Amino acid sequence: MPKSGCRGQGAVLRGALSLVVIVLVGLLVGCGPRPPKPIVQQALAYQIAHVSGPVGSLVGIDQLPARLEVQDVKIRQDRREPLLLVSGETLEGHHLSGTYTLIVHPPGSRRPYRRKGDPFQITLAHQKAQTVARQWSGDQESDGVETVPERWLLAYSSPDSKTWKVIDFLPQPALAPEWSPAKPEPTMPATAPAAVDVGRMQSDEALNRPSSTTAPT
Repeated sequence: MPKSGCRGQGAVLRGALSLVVIVLVGLLVGCGPRPPKPIVQQALAYQIAHVSGPVGSLVGIDQLPARLEVQDVKIRQDRREPLLLVSGETLEGHHLSGTYTLIVHPPGSRRPYRRKGDPFQITLAHQKAQTVARQWSGDQESDGVETVPERWLLAYSSPDSKTWKVIDFLPQPALAPEWSPAKPEPTMPATAPAAVDVGRMQSDEALNRPSSTTAPT
């Protein structure tokens, strides 16, 4: 067989192998969790509420977070890549694009401001739940483990376009009130028994005691 035919078959084989690798990588990446729509809605609401623009002029930037809604989120594309954070940590990144409906309730108006089919592009960083070792301080002798819950973070590219900054946009759960230990109810001090006038008691007993003498006959 001519050498040119062998080279041609080798090129075709390498091309086929490359295609298989690309397909496998795509399948592996696609198997990862996709950002839930409620998470994307909250991320969009946070981004809109904290970026000044025409929407903020409707109700004021300070009132915007409480007066806007994000609905009908449709994710058209989810492109994934590792994100190197400013802290040095690497998280899975999701470059999302699609459309959504924006609703703003201006104060004093019964008719909300509505925009349908607005396009969006945001990047979310996914931190998977993991268990980390923890060293106890104080008098604890043994170490323990701590479970770090799953988190979705809003990611912004830094000015050098090499690292990413993240924002925890999800509302934090309210802390339980710190109840102080119940104070014991005040008790009245024990009162000493009243002093007894022994002499008076004896005189009273003598008066009340029947006489032992008999009347003369």
